[in-house]
Amino acid sequence: MNWKDIASTVGGIAGAVAPLLGGPIGLAVSIGSQIAGALGTDNTPEAVAAALQKDPNAALKLQEWAMQEREQIRQGHIELQRLALDEYKAELSDRQNAREVHKDHWMPSALTIALVTMLAALIAVLFFFPIPNENRDLIVYLAGNLLPLVTGAVTYWVSSTKDANNREKLMTLASQGQTPAQAPNVPTKAGA
Repeated sequence: MNWKDIASTVGGIAGAVAPLLGGPIGLAVSIGSQIAGALGTDNTPEAVAAALQKDPNAALKLQEWAMQEREQIRQGHIELQRLALDEYKAELSDRQNAREVHKDHWMPSALTIALVTMLAALIAVLFFFPIPNENRDLIVYLAGNLLPLVTGAVTYWVSSTKDANNREKLMTLASQGQTPAQAPNVPTKAGA
């Protein structure tokens, strides 16, 4: 058993504490050990869970501890939000870097064309050919896995980041005295 396993039990008594027990391991252990100290139990999730289930005063002690340590709990929530934001920034940076590295490569186009072709073929098969009953689950599984891939590939081309990359190319060409007609690899967007 770990601290995350007792988060719902603790959350039923002191709701603001539960996300901290389910967060990063260092934060969860720190909060868990403080809860154990407040309850007077061993510093283990099992001991805390047992105390909360057996001792009616343990719930009151936990609530009192949460009230006394509300600033620390608030700081813990801020830390969780900061970690989530950092993770999101890293993911966005990774996407941006991938787009920057592959912006002029033929592979994203080829993958998108292949995925859309596969989706069109799947739809054609569904409309024009009878599907045996024993293969229906397989078709549903394939379609369910293919649709998000097609969506992701199409999103790559129509997202605002892709538009921003195209505008950046156009601005670079304009600053060099070229026009899009002189640079055939630069797509233009109507109304941009």
